[in-house]
Amino acid sequence: MPVRSPPTANEVDMATRATITGLKKMSLDCCLVGSVACSAYGMSRTPADVDMLVLTTPTSYTGSSPSEAELQRTQEVLKNKLIELDSRFYTVASKDPYATYRVLWFRIPSPTSTSSLTSSSYAAYSSLYSLRSRDRSCKVDLLLPGVMNIPFVPKESIYRTPSTTRSSSANLDPLPLMPFLPLLLLKLQAWQDHGESPKSWMREKQPIDVRDITQLLEIAVTKYCPKPSSSGSKHSEAEGQGSRLKTTLLEKESTWLPDSFIRAGKTRVKKFVGSYPSTKAQWKMIGFDVDRDRSDVPVRAPAPPLVSRSVPLASTVTPTTRLASGSRSAAVGSRRRTQVDGMVKMESLMRSLEL
Repeated sequence: MPVRSPPTANEVDMATRATITGLKKMSLDCCLVGSVACSAYGMSRTPADVDMLVLTTPTSYTGSSPSEAELQRTQEVLKNKLIELDSRFYTVASKDPYATYRVLWFRIPSPTSTSSLTSSSYAAYSSLYSLRSRDRSCKVDLLLPGVMNIPFVPKESIYRTPSTTRSSSANLDPLPLMPFLPLLLLKLQAWQDHGESPKSWMREKQPIDVRDITQLLEIAVTKYCPKPSSSGSKHSEAEGQGSRLKTTLLEKESTWLPDSFIRAGKTRVKKFVGSYPSTKAQWKMIGFDVDRDRSDVPVRAPAPPLVSRSVPLASTVTPTTRLASGSRSAAVGSRRRTQVDGMVKMESLMRSLEL
């Protein structure tokens, strides 16, 4: 679907709210992930599309994990249902000729000012669009827990914030967001995936990921990390440090996040710090131990075993063939003595190392 220009923040917000409304009509909870959620938390970059996590029943409750094909079928059903509920949604074939899924888009209404609209008039306006609006659309990705390692988010853990893209006079419902820490770790996963991709257009996304992550780290330190105690006494300082250790962002969110998700995040954090050491202090404030641990230290190969002292060294070397020629026998004997001498020297060297 050709797009003349990227959607504006207001247009992305319009597509976001239409998606939320459609999912609510299906009695499905959801939360934003990706750049729209990052923008709602304070990231400056304008998102280009909508990534919505549909909160289906977590697989741990059903007793079995759905296959990739089952997840894809569920996603296609949700897309078709959205189209039935709202004609502004439509799908097109994927650019990948081998893909079996279709890409969901939201038609952007014809340009007009929306800053002064009330909630009701904005809803009425957003349902109207001209045929020319088919030239402009916003892509919408419906994601499920388990897709791209996205964790299930309990309903009570969803963070809700009002939109900042329009005038505050519009009484709009708050946006449901994935909690900050898993959102940051998913952005870190995207950074690694883009960098390791064999496709050049994917690798070109990594600098954008770096800018997003560094800005999100600044937001985390400013908004979500406890401030040091103002008291100057050692006792108060120790108490403050203990309090900070118990209330890091990582510890708060790790109560419901899967262990495998946290472990993968810790590995990626160390890799990111290795490439961008200036972010080390920020990751530590969030709760990640980015210092080298014993698992990072290379293990020395064990020394070769000493020859048993209970057996004479000469007896450890025996000829494999008998030679009829006297000169050949002499040569073998000479080589045998050389081998024995070498073993004696090795044993002597190993003893000196032990001392």
